[in-house]
Amino acid sequence: MKKNLFLLLLLLIYPFINFGQSGYLDSLLADLKRPDDTLKIRTLIKTFEYYENSKITEGKKYLDEAFEIAQHLNSLRWISNVNMKYGNYYNILGEFEKSLQYFNRAKLIFEKNNWMIGLASTCNNIGVTFEKLGKYDEAMASYIEALNIYDTINDSLALAKTYLNLGLLYFRQNDFEKCNELYNKSLEIRIRLDDKAGMALVYNNLGILNYYMEDYDNVTQYFEKAYKTYKELGHLRQQAMALANLAEILNIIGQKDKSLKYYFEALNIERELENKNEQISTLLLISEVYLSRNDYDNAHLYAKEALSIAKITNALPELSNSYKVLYNIKKEQKNYPDALANLELYKLYEDSIFSESKMKQLTELQTKYETKKKEQQIDNLENEKLINELRIKRQRNFSFTLMLGFLSVFLFLLVLFKQNKKIKLANHLLAYQKKQITDSIEYASRIQSAVLPPADFISGIIPEHFIFYKPRDIVSGDFYWISQKEGKTIIAAVDCTGHGVPGAFMSMLGIAFMNDIINKERSLTPNIILNHLRDYVKESLHQTGRENETKDGMDIALCVIDQKNNNLQFSGAYNSLLLFRGKDIITLKADRMPIGIHLSEMTSFTNHEMITMPGDSIYIFTDGFIDQFGGKDGRKFKINTFKDLLKSLQGLRMNDQKKAIEKVYYDWKGDFEQIDDILIIGVHL
Repeated sequence: MKKNLFLLLLLLIYPFINFGQSGYLDSLLADLKRPDDTLKIRTLIKTFEYYENSKITEGKKYLDEAFEIAQHLNSLRWISNVNMKYGNYYNILGEFEKSLQYFNRAKLIFEKNNWMIGLASTCNNIGVTFEKLGKYDEAMASYIEALNIYDTINDSLALAKTYLNLGLLYFRQNDFEKCNELYNKSLEIRIRLDDKAGMALVYNNLGILNYYMEDYDNVTQYFEKAYKTYKELGHLRQQAMALANLAEILNIIGQKDKSLKYYFEALNIERELENKNEQISTLLLISEVYLSRNDYDNAHLYAKEALSIAKITNALPELSNSYKVLYNIKKEQKNYPDALANLELYKLYEDSIFSESKMKQLTELQTKYETKKKEQQIDNLENEKLINELRIKRQRNFSFTLMLGFLSVFLFLLVLFKQNKKIKLANHLLAYQKKQITDSIEYASRIQSAVLPPADFISGIIPEHFIFYKPRDIVSGDFYWISQKEGKTIIAAVDCTGHGVPGAFMSMLGIAFMNDIINKERSLTPNIILNHLRDYVKESLHQTGRENETKDGMDIALCVIDQKNNNLQFSGAYNSLLLFRGKDIITLKADRMPIGIHLSEMTSFTNHEMITMPGDSIYIFTDGFIDQFGGKDGRKFKINTFKDLLKSLQGLRMNDQKKAIEKVYYDWKGDFEQIDDILIIGVHL
């Protein structure tokens, strides 16, 4: 396989900071304790950048805190910068569509405020992301936009980075001559600026370019230069890239054992950094080395792992490459049906990446850029004389305007000074009060988490299960309750009135009530448990049915599973139970009354009972997922769509079902706000 996969490592404009210095992280963490918000947000971003070059997921909490402060300050500049960092974060994780969302948010702010440096940087990163998605016409358009801005503001370093990205785009189209020209433009600027990290980037790309041009004399030299520089700078991601490139050359010249050693070193770094795209590339290259040694088992093992990651990232080039390698493996094994199936999938993704019409668009965009640049040079010469004349006239008026302006500003500031002093005092007081409240709520969240059943306890009594629990706020009005008594498993999904702090208070009451009822009650019949729970709630909240009193309560789905006797009992208040037997669905409906004061409060809850079979899957849930707004039309998800989703997941393990449900939720919600707490419990018998 060709090495174009590793070129993706060189695209985004990341901060090249030497984090290998002793005590650097400690210094950052010490700065975070200072009270100045502006200093703190700057330090939080630097701390995220520290992890950006190592374990990026550990750094996200600092980025989240930076965003909160930026919103508190109402600073568009900081909000746009943090959105850029979010874009980088999701790009490194391979979540390109989400990355584009954040880049576009930053771009909108930069455009509205005419902040050209940020705008150009965002255009470059958007181009990078489109390129990773295989959308090369959109990538070229973004790069051209960035080049125009960098030319205007004379930002040499950024211009060098964009030349490199443009060269890479031409490289993908096998236009090596144009690629070499752009790479060398980038290298000339970086040498002039003594930008070692940037020089290492170009050395690596020149090594790859020479490899494709089959000039192997220079290839190893370029890669070794790149690796030594990255190791000196402490850049783990780039070290992995250089190791993989060296491994490829060793593979070509026949040193396959040494080649595999370097590949696995690179893969270990990429796994540590949780970089999905680079893992895919290295896994496929390892697969090809094993294939060349006729070790089909290992070749297939690593290719399938690459494909599974590519399906998560949904990046077309990686999907195409994965199916191509699997096709080659099956062909060598003479498994022609599987080989043909993989070949068809490879061609499907390959054809969708690029077409002749897109190539034409790239050429037209590049021509427009060159033409516009020449026209701009002519306009600059013609306007130079006029500009000089205007400058002389402006200087004559400057002194008078300056004095008048100074006097006006002085008087204006004098008035504002006293007002500003009062406002600052009020803001400090509000900020302190907000922090006190937030700290209290976060402490309450820890208490709430502590009273929920521990994960190891749940796994001990229900080995095959999942719980998708996502509070809307710091604390939640939804809770799950799981226990075991007399060989029977009791499971409840509960939705208390409200969410946030009011809902959390109700949930703590609900947990205490359930514990008390199960400990005291001899009968484990679900409807009897709900009848008692209703009495507890009414008594504790002093509900008598009078006008204007609180109507707080709970909606609940409660089931008792007796696996020994293949028996299931269920009772619910508004929340039903779904049971899947293969693709068949059985709904045990809840009563249309709550746990609390109601017109039908004297009526007992209904008890449902049925025989279970091995392989049955049971689901209980609250209404947060079903009522979530999202999709193209901003409508609710709704119960029928939810049932179809669960039906499509039958046959998967419970943990895989949870991942699929989470993905559907985030894709559906998009930029819409979460409207309620979410709780879904799945159990496989």
